[in-house]
Amino acid sequence: MKLPIHLNALRAFEASARHQSFSAAAAELNVTPAAVGQLVRALEDWLGAPLFLRNASGRTRLVPTESAERALPNIRAGFDRLT
Repeated sequence: MKLPIHLNALRAFEASARHQSFSAAAAELNVTPAAVGQLVRALEDWLGAPLFLRNASGRTRLVPTESAERALPNIRAGFDRLT
């Protein structure tokens, strides 16, 4: 098994889930929306499962999947411990 991708991918995922937008997550993380999308896609590829249902338009373009919703509290707790 390959090593997990770095912490920035988890940060991008968590921010995207909270904002339901790669653009808003990018603004928070001071990177481009494309960079956030690439980090999230790399995490999804590593996991072998999607983390978001992507909508082409509308108020909420990103909706976390059920498995992503289950993982978010642990990821947030981990970030809290790191800070």
